[in-house]
Amino acid sequence: IRIEEELGDKAVFAGANFRQPLGAPRRVVVAGWGPVGHAVVEGLLEGAKEPLAITILCEEPYFAYNRVKLTSFFAHRSPEKLALAGETWCQENGIELIFGAATAIDTAGKKVTFSRRKGEGGSIEYDELVLATGSKPFVPPTPGLDLSIPGLCLYRTIDDCISMIERAKVCSKAAVIGGGLLGLEGAKALYDLGMEAHILEMAPHLMPVQVDAAAGALLKSQVEALGVKVHTGVKILEILSGEGGVTGVKLLENGEETVLEVGLVCVSAGVRPRDELAQACGLKLGGRGGVHVDERQRSSDPHIWAVGEVASIGGGMCYGLSAPGRHQAQVCVSNLVDKSSTATYAGSDLSTKLKLMGVDLGSFGGSADFWFKRQYCTDDAAVAKTLVSEDAAKGVYKKLVFTPDGKQLLGGILLGDIKDFAKLSAISKKPSLGGLTPEQLLAGDIPVDDGGDGTKLAEDDLVCNCHSVSKRVIKTAIKNGAITFADIKRCTKAGTGCGTCISTGPMPRVLASTLQECGTKTGACPPCLPFPIQDIEDLCKERQLKTVDAVVSELGPINKPEADKCTAVVTPILDKLWSGKLKGDGLDHVGQLKALRKDLFEFVEKQNCNPIFVRLAWHDSGTYDKARTEFPDRGGANGSIIYAPEINHGANNGLNKAVRFLEPYKAEYPLVSWADLIQMASAVSIEHAGGPKIAMKYGRQDVSGPEGCPDTASRNTAANAGLPDAAMPFGCGAQDAPTHLRNVFHRMGFNDQEIVALSGAHTIGRAFKERSGTVPEGYGEANACTFTRAACPVRHDGKAGVGMPGGRSWTKKWLKFDNSYFQEYAEDNKELLWLDTDKALHTDDGFKPTFMTYKNDQEAFFKDYAAAHKKLSELGSKFEPAEGIVID
Repeated sequence: IRIEEELGDKAVFAGANFRQPLGAPRRVVVAGWGPVGHAVVEGLLEGAKEPLAITILCEEPYFAYNRVKLTSFFAHRSPEKLALAGETWCQENGIELIFGAATAIDTAGKKVTFSRRKGEGGSIEYDELVLATGSKPFVPPTPGLDLSIPGLCLYRTIDDCISMIERAKVCSKAAVIGGGLLGLEGAKALYDLGMEAHILEMAPHLMPVQVDAAAGALLKSQVEALGVKVHTGVKILEILSGEGGVTGVKLLENGEETVLEVGLVCVSAGVRPRDELAQACGLKLGGRGGVHVDERQRSSDPHIWAVGEVASIGGGMCYGLSAPGRHQAQVCVSNLVDKSSTATYAGSDLSTKLKLMGVDLGSFGGSADFWFKRQYCTDDAAVAKTLVSEDAAKGVYKKLVFTPDGKQLLGGILLGDIKDFAKLSAISKKPSLGGLTPEQLLAGDIPVDDGGDGTKLAEDDLVCNCHSVSKRVIKTAIKNGAITFADIKRCTKAGTGCGTCISTGPMPRVLASTLQECGTKTGACPPCLPFPIQDIEDLCKERQLKTVDAVVSELGPINKPEADKCTAVVTPILDKLWSGKLKGDGLDHVGQLKALRKDLFEFVEKQNCNPIFVRLAWHDSGTYDKARTEFPDRGGANGSIIYAPEINHGANNGLNKAVRFLEPYKAEYPLVSWADLIQMASAVSIEHAGGPKIAMKYGRQDVSGPEGCPDTASRNTAANAGLPDAAMPFGCGAQDAPTHLRNVFHRMGFNDQEIVALSGAHTIGRAFKERSGTVPEGYGEANACTFTRAACPVRHDGKAGVGMPGGRSWTKKWLKFDNSYFQEYAEDNKELLWLDTDKALHTDDGFKPTFMTYKNDQEAFFKDYAAAHKKLSELGSKFEPAEGIVID
């Protein structure tokens, strides 16, 4: 204590002694910020015994994210939901984050050169350099396979996902080259985008590295049952393309040459280590590529380390899974921070458990030999004894492989039913079957003392393979106060990888049993299912649990306290999932409108999607022409924007995302029209952001179909169907912005004052390069302005809510509805958006007086905006009943 008082904040605790740091902090540069690079940084923060200056070089324009769950991006479109850390985390831990790609290593000068996407670059010195650059997709040398051609893309990163999403807007058929893990995930993504998806695999069956022919055939039948077409044993001859990009794939199938007509081709044919940096600076490489590292993860240069997919262990294998990468990160960090460390890497468990195309699949082994020596598909009785159980009708396949004498489990393949994955995987690491025969093990007998919790896992068996977390560690965390899955994730990292240890694995029962053992009350009702309602619903959905007994038996502890109380809690969940009952069932039109409004508020609160809902409603209404009288020819708020002829207008770029957000609500509340749903979502978004409550009325009728969409140039504004253009040249022929605004809005029946009021809604929202092309800023943290970074507090309640970082906003807090739009322009902030049509509002003599009023009087702005918004929402609408429906 005396030494600490004398040294103050210069004191550093190292072991049991305080010492004064000598010289500058040790500089550690981590090149690559994927999951494994992030594991290195976390390890350095936790294990450093001296001050470290940590710098991360991140090539992608996003914070480190969970690639295992990349497919989920197609549903939520938010990098934030995949992120492992963010700007605040870096700041709190004193980490320097550079969004740039390492381009060269000077080993003599201990310096790394990097470049940014915008062109500028620099260099940074290091004492220790960790290469976590991962791998790159293998692109087969196929004629016509040029990634610069529109419609040809990879499936590896968030940007790849965005490319697929954008291409899906202009074509309806796609093919994925590769039927392995990533290929099937890519096909699922294309299928979810509403495309006709084809999988092209050169091997005789799907996932040839992980499963045998029988499991591959069953997997194929299940994938095809979903609507995805599978082509195995094919040879790809050429990628065909035309003026608009990809047009097809020429292939040899069943001995015949054929052409598969598609507009998108996604390449997912394996990976190769990204070892260009190592090769260029003279580091020793592995026999099959990658950075040659020893058992301590150190390269041929004593100050350069390598982990993950770029690390060639002993010059041999590069592991392509996240779990081995995290294990390597632990070894690397241990040796990097402690020269006396004895930590070594001798290989990892390659067992995998995942859900592909809705099909559960597990492949486990006691050692790497199970896969590399192809024990999983051998027919040689001298090599292994194989037992198989198959129920094709149920889509279940179970294959267990034993030593020839049947005394040890070597590994197995599970398809369709993987609930025993953790148990069998644990047994495969043991020298015997615990007194059982192979036949008994196949039948489901598990020879493990699990302490009576029903998990069939011993204390030191793994629950989470991704992070190598045992049951003992999880139980300890629960006993120390972790009472939810979120708590367990935070304390142990279990469940933060692929997540199947929760969704289909043993963690729910471990949690329930341990809470019961400790007598811990969680407030959950009933006690036998100590989980939040949403968790119970998610688990039932993932595990296909359809009865109360099944839920209690699979999720609860063996001893089920007050199990009779489960029925009241679980039955509504099961009804929601499996009965086909809709939220709107039993409600009249007004009832559905009221329930829908509540649901939309909750959705906007969660998704922070206010701007896109407002934009969707405006663009549906904005086709109105007061000179036309017939419905739907007059345009307006009639739901026509959901159809391709209208949603595909350039001005509507990106709005199909908003339509997709609303589709589930349209299904749940069938009495509500699309036109009402769209306008309600907009009004809710304004109010949620702190703006005025709009006096809405409902009862709008929808157009009957695509024929109700306005002609492309029917409103004298070129190809935007009556909507304003972002910049010159203006489609209406106007030579200046004020005239253009009047041409558009006067045609809809608005006066100058209303034009200014409506324009004030730009206080929420932003523009992206990829959508409008009006700003240089695109998707991603590295492309963001000061106010569009992920951690920015942009909501009206002071919370962050950026979602997809990037782009440029009109205001600093662009999820807060106020009169900032009329105030912040005066700061002339180069990081805020201010287009010609915005400038016109405070320079044109007709607009300026109203603009200045709103600048100084937010109450006046709110009053006028509410009136103008209501008017806009009713343009061209046909109401039933004619007077409309008021619900407030």
